[in-house]
Amino acid sequence: MLWGFNTIDLAALVFFALSWMGHFWLINRSPLRIRTITYRMNAMRIEWMRMLVRRDPKMFDALIQNQFQQGVIFFASTSILIVGAMLAGLGATDQAMEVLTDLPFSSPTTRTVWNMKLLLVTFIFVFSFFKFAWSYRQFNYVMIVAGAAPDPATRTDKEMEKYAQKLASLHAIAAFHFTTGLNAYFFALASFAWFLNAWSFILATLWISCVLYRRAFASKFMNILSEP
Repeated sequence: MLWGFNTIDLAALVFFALSWMGHFWLINRSPLRIRTITYRMNAMRIEWMRMLVRRDPKMFDALIQNQFQQGVIFFASTSILIVGAMLAGLGATDQAMEVLTDLPFSSPTTRTVWNMKLLLVTFIFVFSFFKFAWSYRQFNYVMIVAGAAPDPATRTDKEMEKYAQKLASLHAIAAFHFTTGLNAYFFALASFAWFLNAWSFILATLWISCVLYRRAFASKFMNILSEP
C-alpha cells in the first residue's frame, strides 16, 4: 500500500490519468484530429473571420463573440465556487466518511485517502479555472484584433485573407483552452466515483471517455456538419 491506497486504487488513478491524457492527444495531436468536430469548427471560424473583416458595421460579430465570453465566464465562476466547496469539505471529512460507509458497494477508506481524493477533484477544478480564465482573456484580445481590422478598400484581397486567417487562428486558440477546461469538468465527474470505490472510478472514467469520443467524432451535430 502507498499512502493508504491499495493496488486497485493506484491502478484506477493511473487509468484515469492515461485516459485523460490519451483523450487530449487523440483530439488535439493525433492524425485523427482532422476528423473531429473541433477541426470542422476551426474551418468554419476561417469562413466567419473572412466575413467579419469585410463586414461593416461588426455589431453582429460582436454579439456572437459576447455569447462566447458569457459562457466562458460562467464556467470560470462556477469553478471557483466548486473549489471553495471542495476545500470546505476538508473540514467535514469525518461526517462525509460516515455517510459514505452507509452507501452500498463503498470500500473502506482512511482520512488521509479521503482527503487526497478530495484534493484530486479540487486540483481538476483549479486546472479548469485557469483554462477558462485564460480563454476569457484571449477572447477579449480577439475582439481587439477584430476591431483593428483594416479597411478592405485600402488593402488587397491577399492582405485581408491573411488578416482573416490570423483572427481565425487566435479565436481557435481561445476556444481550445475553453474546450480543455470543459473536458476537465467531465473527467472531474468521473473522479467523484472514486469516493465510492476504485472499480466505480474505472467504469466512470471509461464511460466519460466514450462519451467524449463520440461527441468529437460521431455526434449528430458532427454528422450534419460533415454533409456537403
